[in-house]
Amino acid sequence: MRWKQVLTGMLLGAVLLAAWWAASRRPGVSPVRVPSVSVEVADAGVRDVVSAVEAREVADAGLWLRATLEGTQPFTGEARVGAAFISDEDLRWWEQGRERGAHAGPSRLEDLANVRGWVTAPVTASARGGVLGPVEVPSAPRYQLVAFEPDGTFWWGDLVPASPPGSGLLDAGVLRATRPTGVRVRLAGARDVAGAFSVRIERDVDPVDAERASALLEVLRLVAPELMGALRDGLPMPLGKEGDTVLAPLPPDRAVRLWLRAPSGREGGPVDVPLREGTVGTVTLDVARLFPEGVGRTVALRGRVLLGDTSRSAGPAVLRTEDGREVEVAADGRFTVPDVPTWRASRFTLWREEGASGRPVAPSQGDFTFTPTAETAGTAEVVWRLPVYRWLVLRMDGFTRAQLQARARPPYPVYLLQRRDARGAWSDVPAQEFIPEGDGVAVSLLEPGTYRVMIASSPYALRPSTVAHAAAEAADVEVRLAAEEAPAPSCEVLVTQQGRPVAGALVTADGGGRSMPPVRGETLTDGRWSLGPVRSERLQVQVQAEGHADWEGEGTEACRRSGVLEVKL
Repeated sequence: MRWKQVLTGMLLGAVLLAAWWAASRRPGVSPVRVPSVSVEVADAGVRDVVSAVEAREVADAGLWLRATLEGTQPFTGEARVGAAFISDEDLRWWEQGRERGAHAGPSRLEDLANVRGWVTAPVTASARGGVLGPVEVPSAPRYQLVAFEPDGTFWWGDLVPASPPGSGLLDAGVLRATRPTGVRVRLAGARDVAGAFSVRIERDVDPVDAERASALLEVLRLVAPELMGALRDGLPMPLGKEGDTVLAPLPPDRAVRLWLRAPSGREGGPVDVPLREGTVGTVTLDVARLFPEGVGRTVALRGRVLLGDTSRSAGPAVLRTEDGREVEVAADGRFTVPDVPTWRASRFTLWREEGASGRPVAPSQGDFTFTPTAETAGTAEVVWRLPVYRWLVLRMDGFTRAQLQARARPPYPVYLLQRRDARGAWSDVPAQEFIPEGDGVAVSLLEPGTYRVMIASSPYALRPSTVAHAAAEAADVEVRLAAEEAPAPSCEVLVTQQGRPVAGALVTADGGGRSMPPVRGETLTDGRWSLGPVRSERLQVQVQAEGHADWEGEGTEACRRSGVLEVKL
């Protein structure tokens, strides 16, 4: 039995030896080779060409991007990477400009590329900065990189590959840290004032460096979105009474202009603060000096909005203040607006909605003003009244209405309200409502007077209605438009070039009235475009045709004489 065990052990050893030998002969797996990519890189103020990335062995396929962030301490912030693409419209504009020999716009096509979205990139901190990425990116003609730390220090780079890569590793090289430009705001004399102060900021741009500063705005919006939003929209930035408030990073402009805003909303200033690029300077805003008459008081404004001379409510509605605050107006018309200034008049806009059908009772918008007095304090009470509509109704019979529609081109027919003054002269007056009703149109009126409606089938073909007087009481009055007994003669534009008709020319015609939009059309194969009836004293015509200089002229006399306005390009 012993020899059988020895023989079994020898056979097992032989099998294991054969397996080891076969495994050692198996060919190894070749690593993936990543092609090198040549790129042009620009960091904050430094431009150079990074040599081709040496081929390296990686396990992941795709396109990846990385950069080295050079600093003075380990990186502790965030990073973003954006792939920039060129829109079809920008590409077409750029190519057409080059074909015409125009030199407007950038010299490089890649400069038209814009980032459509930013992605967060990982950063591995090092003793002096860190390494951004690798982060996977799509193939694009241009890439932008932004990294920033809590104190406003930022890195940015603009990477343009020699050609849009498909895969591999893009190395943006070394990006150097940019110290923030900004202002440290210190308040003096604010501790005894209840409420929070804020500051409004305005740029003082140096024309010489305007382009470079503007190019940084997109980067700074990522680094400090609230600050850049306040700078763009003119909104105040809150300040702390205890300690300094740092406004950074700011664009490297010549200076910033500051307005200190008290808790009441009153502003003091301006204060001009010079900027030094890469430095956060300090400015002290003295409340007593900026508000020699005091920071101002506020009151709570309580009131009610009613319709006309009645006790009917104008609510529900929304009351909007000058600084964009919105206050609800209840169904009974009552409202309360807190913190209304007492040192100046305040303006308010009321917005109300009515049902979609039928005539509205009153305007959808109304403007009101609150003017405080020296005695105004605590709470102020007001009653505001929104005017109610009276109506002027234009009537037309079926034949007249069909005649008008047949001769009108979109967006016509257009209706215009006119009022006669004490001298008998007619002038245009605004009307918020023109409501189609059966065989006519209801036009809203806000005050008594003598009115008529001008009906336009084109900007140069207007007809007046009859005249009606609207009395003080809110009652409907009617005017009528009769059918034309002798229609005005029609006119057409004929566009030629050396005696041959020009087809496809764009014709724009205007009657000179500010309330009347122009009409447009293209000439047919015979070079003609019909204007329709012409009644106005002015007929301004413009003709544009590809390959020809624009033509512009007055056409009333030609239309009256022959019915044809000849345009020779």
